[in-house]
This record gives sequence, C-alpha cells and structure tokens, in this order.
Amino acid sequence: MLAAFSIGFGISVFAAHYALPCCHLMTAAIVAAVTAACGLLFKGNTRKCIILAALAAAIGFAGYKIHYDSTVTPCEALVGKTLTVDAQVLDYPTNYDNCSRMYVKLTGDDIPHVKAAVYDYDKQLPNVEPGDRLRATVRFRSAVNKYGEEVDNYISADTYTVGNLEQAKMISHGSSLKFLPQRIGKALRTQIKSVFPQDASPFMLALLTGDRSEYYKDDALYSAMGVSGLAHAVAISGMHVSFLVAFLQLVMGKSRRTSVLCLTLIWAFVIMSGSSHSAVRAGIMLSVFLLAPVFGRESDRTTSLCFALALILAANPFAAGSVSLQLSFAAMAGIYLFAQPVFDWLNSRLPGKGRLRSYLIGSLSSSLSVTVFSVPLIAVHFGYVSLLMAVTNILCLWAVSVLFVGGYAVCLIGFAVKPLAVLAADGLAYLVRYIVFIVKGLARLPYSAVYTENLYAVLWLAFVYAAFALWYFIRIKGKRFNPLIPAALSLIALIGVFAQTRADMLADNGTLGVMDVGSGQCIAVTEGEHAAVIDCGSRGTMTNAGSEVGQYLLARGRWEIDCLILTHLHSDHINGVVRLMNTVKVDRLILPEYVGYIEDGVLEELIAAAHDNHVKLMYISENTEYDAGGMSFRLYAPFDKGDKNERGIMLTADIGGESILITGDVRGATERKLVKAQDLSDTDILIVGHHGSKYSTSEELLNEAEPDKAVISVGYNNYGHPTDEVLKRLTEHGVEIYRTDESGRIVINCGD
Repeated sequence: MLAAFSIGFGISVFAAHYALPCCHLMTAAIVAAVTAACGLLFKGNTRKCIILAALAAAIGFAGYKIHYDSTVTPCEALVGKTLTVDAQVLDYPTNYDNCSRMYVKLTGDDIPHVKAAVYDYDKQLPNVEPGDRLRATVRFRSAVNKYGEEVDNYISADTYTVGNLEQAKMISHGSSLKFLPQRIGKALRTQIKSVFPQDASPFMLALLTGDRSEYYKDDALYSAMGVSGLAHAVAISGMHVSFLVAFLQLVMGKSRRTSVLCLTLIWAFVIMSGSSHSAVRAGIMLSVFLLAPVFGRESDRTTSLCFALALILAANPFAAGSVSLQLSFAAMAGIYLFAQPVFDWLNSRLPGKGRLRSYLIGSLSSSLSVTVFSVPLIAVHFGYVSLLMAVTNILCLWAVSVLFVGGYAVCLIGFAVKPLAVLAADGLAYLVRYIVFIVKGLARLPYSAVYTENLYAVLWLAFVYAAFALWYFIRIKGKRFNPLIPAALSLIALIGVFAQTRADMLADNGTLGVMDVGSGQCIAVTEGEHAAVIDCGSRGTMTNAGSEVGQYLLARGRWEIDCLILTHLHSDHINGVVRLMNTVKVDRLILPEYVGYIEDGVLEELIAAAHDNHVKLMYISENTEYDAGGMSFRLYAPFDKGDKNERGIMLTADIGGESILITGDVRGATERKLVKAQDLSDTDILIVGHHGSKYSTSEELLNEAEPDKAVISVGYNNYGHPTDEVLKRLTEHGVEIYRTDESGRIVINCGD
C-alpha cells in the first residue's frame, strides 16, 4: 500500500513539474480526488491501491501548487527590484574568477523567507561564514528564467531567488551548532588542498566534498569523464556510495550488520561533505532502502525506493527537475533490482575463485545494472550515451573506492600528523593520475559514445531495450534468462549504426551548419570526410558552443576537423574553443595576426589548449588560401589595427558549389574596404555580420555580394539584434533570411 501511495505521489509531482501548467494543477487535484472516490467501486487490494494512489496524486498536485505559490510567486515579484534585506549566510561562499556566490536565508518583514543565491562581483564579503547575519542591498533577478528560457536548476536545489550584491554590512557573526557540518566541510576542503598534490586536489575535492569548482577548470578531464562514462564518480548524488553499498551487500550479504555499516558510511559521508543539499538527498534515498534489515524486516525494494523519492519530493516538489536526483534514483533502481541477478548469472558462468574475481564480477554487474534506467535519462539530458561505461567502471571504480575511503583517512591523519598525510596523499595521487590517464585515453577512442542527434543511434537504443524485453518474455517458462542472444543482436545492430553513419558522411556533398549558440557564432562546414569550424563561441545561452558543435560533428561520424578558424578573439566567438579541442581532434587552429591586444589571458589559454591537444597554429597576416579536401577557404587578412572587431579575419568558403561569405563582427567601413579589394560577386550565402547589428551588413556589401540566402546567428540579447535596419536591407535585396533565434540550428545542404 505504501508503494501505491508513493508511486501516485511521485507521478503527480513529476507531471506537475514537466507536463501540466501551474494554473491547471488544482483541477488535476480535483480529478485525482474524484478518481479516488471511484475506487470505492472496486474490491480488495485493487480498491485500496486505486484509492491510495489517487489520493496521493491529489496531494501531489495540490502540494506542488501550494509550494509554487508560497515560494516562486512572491520571489518573482522581486525581480528587477533593488532592496535592502536582512539575511543569514547558510554556507561558505564559492569563489569564481569574476565573482563569489553565497547562499543565504532571507529574513525580515515584507519579504519571502526563502533561500537565495547572491552573487558578489566586487567580493565585498570574502570572509563571511555560515551563521553570519547581513544587511545587504541586492538587485533581484529570476531563479526560474534565464536568457528568456525557463530553468529549474535553482528551485530544484531549494533556491527560489537570485540577486547581485550591491552593498552589504555585517550585523553579527554566528557560531551555531546548526552550521557545524558546513564548518567540517570547509576544514575538509582546506585539508585536501594542503595535503594532495596540485594536479590531484581538484579531483579529490569533487570526490570527497562535491566541490567541483576546481574540477570544472580542467575542461579536458571534465569532457573525458562524461564521454567515458565515469562522471558519476565525482557527482555527489550518492551514485558512487551506491556502488560501495551494492558491493558490500554482494560480498558480505544483506544482513543487519551490513546495513548498519552502510548507514554509518553514508551519513559519515554526508556530514564530512558539508551536508550539501544533494548529499543529504542521497543519504535519505539510500537510508530508506537500508532501514528494513536494521529493524529485522524484509525489504521491499520497490516500496523503499518509491518511498524515499516521495519523502524527497514532499520536502521540495521542484526536486523533480534535478538531473542528479533523477540519475541517482535511476542508478539505485537499476542496482537494487538487477545487480544481484546479473551477479548470480555471471558468477555461475565465469571460471575461477577468489576475492579479485568477486570484485570484478561485482563491479561489472553493478555497472551494467546502473545503465538499465540511467541510460535513457543520460541520453535525454546530455545528448549522448557512453559505450565504454562498463569498461571504464571495471578499470577505475576500484581506484575510486580506494580514493574515496583513503582520501577521508588521509584527511583525518592530516589533522594530527600533517607530514604523514602528505606522504600518503602523494601515493593516492598516483591513482588519480591513473584514472585521468584511463578516461582521457578511452574518451579519445572513435565510437566511444553514441549521440542522440544521430537518428540511427536513437533507433538502436530503442532496439536494445526492445530486444532484451522481448527475449525475456518469450524465453521458455522456468528457464533462467540468458542475455547473450539479445546482447549479440544489439552489438550487430550497433555495428550497422556506425557503418550507415560513415556511409552518410562519405555521401555528404557539402553542408553548412550554423549552430544555435545564442548571440554567439559557431559555424561548421563539411564535405565528405573533411570538416572545418569557423568561430566557436556562445552568449546569452547556457549552451557551450564547443559541446554543441562537437556533438553535431560526432553524431555524424566525424572525430577530426581539418581546421578551426577564429575570425577574432571576442568571447562570443571563442569561449567554446577549448571544449571543442578537448572533444574532437583539431588539426590546425587559424588566428588573425593582430591578437596582441588580448590582455586577459584568453590567447594564452587557447595556445595552451592547442599545445595540449597537439594542434598546429597558423596566423593570418596576408590573404591566404587554404584547402580541406573539396572545400576551399579564402582568408582575408585584417584591414585595421584599431577597434577589436576590425582586427579579425573575413573569409569566403566554397563548399559543394556554394560560396559562403563570413565577415565576423566588422563594421560597414571595413566591409567597404573588403568590397574594394575583393570580388565577392559569386556569394551565395551570407553569414550576417555582428549578429545583425545595424553597423554591419552595409548596402555596399549587399550590392557587391548579392547573396541568395542570409543566416543570422543571434539569440537572447540586450542590443536589439537583429536590428530592423539590417532586416530591412536584406529584405530589399530579396535575400532569404534564416535566424537561429527563430529556427534553432540552421543546416543548409550546399551540394544539392
């Protein structure tokens, strides 16, 4: 009965979050209540299940609506206002390159008493601590809308408003025991940084505390962890604790003693990690499942999992939007429902004895069972599925387990005997380097992942699930399920996916792809086996241009590009370059010669990433022609050395019989110089300059080029791009206009 109630509640909350408009939730609650009443028409357990599930659904719909009206609605009324508020600091600030972020609880009259994320761009409060009380002037902005799109990353973490700190003063310092876990977490983070080598501490910080601010700075590692299927190891969603719990249960059995040991391990981890929201959530989910054996009762896995999820959603219905919660629940469901049967099947068929064999079988069974429910979620949220997850887990999870336990032990030793802890941490650092070596090596392998942009890959995923399900139901009654045949069929189908994808790539006679990267610019051109990317930046969007174009290419079977051309080094044209170089192999990086004006380290970062990825550098100081297979590029050297936009490369790309003109962000004056110096009369497609600024795409350029089509790379912005003046000029010249803000990614087949 508890399972029926929990399932009904969970389904209603997820439906409220993803499917139903908020204005219809009370109607949905009434319908659910009526359905509960109709359950009286049935008898026995069916009656009880219908009534409980429907009542739970009514509570879920109504609870979501009430929670929304008491948190989001009053907080959205603050958007755009600058107010002086009282607040209590909830955790230590997280420092970024240009700001720090702290979480506070708003207090005082006439303001919602909710958790808020406050960004301090002037770093006025560098030494603030949990429990401190502030009086702050804050300019509020939305927690549910960013760049004109709805987001739920804040509210799913129980944060209901966001603001920029303008002024602040300390009212009082706090020392309450309530914030002891946060203080323990800070002490642990400080200890990790002081005992572990510099190259290992970001990984250990992420693994032991969930602080991934340093880990994210190593973009090559971050990308490789995702593609190789090991990202869960540093996600403090409790997924790696689930692996440990499952392994202990497989080796020690599902006894009361094992459950007590696992519960102790889980909550020690929660406290040591600073009791972050995601850590507590993971602790609740795991604990509910483990409590039954402690009290001497048989554990109903389905009931335990569903009840744990219901508890979390009851505390915050918006947690339904948390990707980490969804993956945690999916991983645990897979482990607890399938790990034991998979372990038993492997154990009965693989030869040998001993603990190493048990560990390998346990790791493989846990890794395979995790994928059952998590793979569809990963595909939806991240756009790809690692094919190497099981291999990576077998090679690395033992090291993660040692680092997880050993890391805490080293930190505890460090509080007493620092030199001994440093020595032990140096030894553990070799395991970190081993993991980094493995994941980077595997991520670079062709066919290491399939991408949902590839229709064949989506059909293959559907085929895999259908094959296993069908084979399970048609097996001979009473015989144990044998997965070898559906596994073999899935492998054959996967080979077919790769073969057909390559055939399509070779048949490509020329394609232009303008990525949807907000008010940035990122263009991919392909023909046959060859590919090139022009600019790789985004703005006014949460999309990383390197990830966007990387997945676009990889989904089409392209692991290498001939060249990456950067028209100029403004952020909205280059901030995805490092990610792209860490995602696909780039043969050559082409830059304008006049890049000495970059003073913020951007050029150095690009050159360092190019060096790490063995990318050749080429600077354009004079007009240059560059060929990549059947594609040819005429690169026009910068005309001016004044304004930053004018120091860029302009170019014409001839792809599949179409001539594409790309001018970057230059103004009309520079366009006129280009018109005088070059013959642009064969232009077929124009990439509109500077995202549709009125100062670009001049009459002189349009008169000379006379393009048939124009593509504007534009998105959320405060500049009014594309301007009416540019749209009018293009329309008057009879140009067919394509806009990424209206159509998303623009793909034009040039060879047709």
